[in-house]
Amino acid sequence: MQERDPTAPGPCFLPHARDLRIGSLNATTIGTYYAPSISKSLFEYLSPHIAHGAAHDSDERWNAPACHEETRVAVREDIVSWIEHGEGDEEPKRIMWLSGPAGCGKTAIAGSVAETCKKEGLLAATFFFSSFSGSAERSSKRGLIATLAHHMSQIGVLHEYKSHLHEAIDRQPDIFRKNLNEQAKRLILEPFQKVHDDQESRAGWPTVVIIDGLDEVVAAQHPNPTDQQSPSTSEDDQVEILRVLLALSKSPFFPFRIFVASRPERNIIHFLSTDASGTTVNLFLDSKYNPDADIRLFFESKFGSIRRRTGMLGPLWPGDDTLNRLVAMSSGQFIVAVTIIRWVEAGIPQVQLNTVLQLQQPKATTKNPFATLDALYRHILQRAHNSDDDPHLVVKWIVCITSGMHRYADVPRVNFWRRFLENVEGEVNYRLAPITSLISVPPPSDTSSPITIYHKSLTDFLSSPARCGDLYVEDAEHTSFLSERIFVVLKNIGPVVPLPSLPELARFLCSFFYLHLVFEESAEVLTSLSSCSKAELASCDVAWWTRASLSNLPPTARAYPRMATAPSLRGAGDLTHGWFD
Repeated sequence: MQERDPTAPGPCFLPHARDLRIGSLNATTIGTYYAPSISKSLFEYLSPHIAHGAAHDSDERWNAPACHEETRVAVREDIVSWIEHGEGDEEPKRIMWLSGPAGCGKTAIAGSVAETCKKEGLLAATFFFSSFSGSAERSSKRGLIATLAHHMSQIGVLHEYKSHLHEAIDRQPDIFRKNLNEQAKRLILEPFQKVHDDQESRAGWPTVVIIDGLDEVVAAQHPNPTDQQSPSTSEDDQVEILRVLLALSKSPFFPFRIFVASRPERNIIHFLSTDASGTTVNLFLDSKYNPDADIRLFFESKFGSIRRRTGMLGPLWPGDDTLNRLVAMSSGQFIVAVTIIRWVEAGIPQVQLNTVLQLQQPKATTKNPFATLDALYRHILQRAHNSDDDPHLVVKWIVCITSGMHRYADVPRVNFWRRFLENVEGEVNYRLAPITSLISVPPPSDTSSPITIYHKSLTDFLSSPARCGDLYVEDAEHTSFLSERIFVVLKNIGPVVPLPSLPELARFLCSFFYLHLVFEESAEVLTSLSSCSKAELASCDVAWWTRASLSNLPPTARAYPRMATAPSLRGAGDLTHGWFD
């Protein structure tokens, strides 16, 4: 076979072609073919990283709570006014934080505000976190930025942003593996920075991003942590989100205000009152917004709908007295009212309502009208910092605080409960910190305010083994716990954590004498003590306690006038004999 001359011209594939022109040609190498690159669509990039159920109008939230049109009007107007005209405030702030006790209606308000803003073209993006309902990604920080970016890209007037967002992901498709701050920078700030931005170009732009349930963010754990990598906590992730939101709000390229709703958890309070103090408007759902009036309107509207639907109930059902009682049972918490209505609507209305009204005298039943509310209570209470050897410690504390005092006693100040319950200073605030949406504990510097239980129905929940399940504390177990705490005071002639002054000791003992087991059922203290404590009773200074219980009130303790008819104290010298030695 003759070898071909490499210098000879190759075969011509178009021998009859004349004036042939090739407009575009991709360079290739022998044996290799390069297809033109094809970019993914923006949604293809984003979809795997979006928490689709977190949108305020997602199918996952089809039955989410919403405000009745005649309720929560004042607070909703305050929020929407800030969203529309906040830049006109004397000191404009880019973040608003709505907080309040668990179940007071924050999510319903956030959802209703989101819907209003959507109708008026004000809504840029939403993310509704949830740790116990919906899909798993709704409890994680991971999908937050991608979801917000996706929502913004769907706004027609933000088409330029959408184009720049697509380019950013094309350049860095692994951006979703970066931390939240880097994601926010690449997917939100930089694309908006490239948008032609002046007052005229912003006409018709949305104005707000709404985020609800920040306190429900659960720590995102890495699948293969290294030995040097300590796992993050849920509080860490919540603060990381707040840092990113603060950074966005401070950027001149971010065109929106940010509305955040959450329970008043300690880490959130601390961040917003320190790092974000100059940029945040705080809105707390308290009596200022007259929740009882709104709850009554809610009940009237819902019962009216039930009457019309059934056609069998009288025009006055269920009557003013029942409405007043239901409003009182709700304690300003919309979640209770909503739960009651859902229960009434689930069967024969008058029968279902009677079950609710008779709950204080429970009868044998397999159903629970407060199942939803109880699930929320359990969810919060299980987050408390119990001791390793007593998983019921915080529940025992709550029962002490709500029922430990005799009915004639004044409400004890927080300092009494700190000294009576603590083994080390600061223990009360530490253990109760994760459940401050149910219980308001004054800061350590405040010794005179009381501890506030937000929900009256919480005590009903904890007193019912059928409702609280494994959180239930038997009466005998609680009495034994309380008796041991009383013994500790008797043995130490005061609390374990010493009080700083004689007047403080006098105030402590005034409340101590009004503990139910001391005032009325003192015999139960002896029978409920452990064998070890009974053996140590002989070490108590009986003479000191006899003088203390039979003496008169000192001037420093006259803030407790009802003690005039009870055992009390007199004379600082007698009070402290043996205690300060």
